[in-house]
Amino acid sequence: MTQCPNVHQLEILDLAVDCIDRKGLAIYLRLRDLLRGKPDGYQGEFRPLFARYYGLNSAGLTEAFKDRYFKILFGLECDGSGDPYTDILQDLYQFPRRKGDHSLQCSFVSKLVAIHDENRPIFDRHVSDFFGLGPPSAGSPIFRIAGFISNLEAIRANYMAWGENEKIRGILGRLLRQCPELEDCAVPQLIDFLIWAAGNKRLGSRAQ
Repeated sequence: MTQCPNVHQLEILDLAVDCIDRKGLAIYLRLRDLLRGKPDGYQGEFRPLFARYYGLNSAGLTEAFKDRYFKILFGLECDGSGDPYTDILQDLYQFPRRKGDHSLQCSFVSKLVAIHDENRPIFDRHVSDFFGLGPPSAGSPIFRIAGFISNLEAIRANYMAWGENEKIRGILGRLLRQCPELEDCAVPQLIDFLIWAAGNKRLGSRAQ
């Protein structure tokens, strides 16, 4: 069920417009252009740039995991329908982290999918805090994957509905006037930029 943004969320997003990291935006747009255009040798530039931008190198992941992750990323085809997450999460779950345990890399998988389809939301600590949602931390991997996907679909539905909300449209309009290079980004991606900026600058406490 979709929900209208509450007053606190609106205040946070409004504050975030003036905290956008333009250098970070430029990196994201470069990644997107590389993946869409696929120029000769693009994977050699894309992989280290993506890894730094999204923090793959500081998450205790093995090279085997990252090799498989990028193989999936470069081969993925998203048509906007169905569930793109379950098979990827199950595949990557087979690769233990450096400390030897297995984990569901929900956040990184959401980023893998979202770089292909901007209508698919990213899930990270900032989104978790903003919505008060987290992936189920107990139960079997299948149970936890189902809970993660349910949360993602709820976030996606909210983002799409918020794109028609007058106050959100005003905030996004201000963002686009400030950052016209984002003009062709989908609404969920624009909102994610704002949530990331808000979380990075800890704007939630200022809006209370």
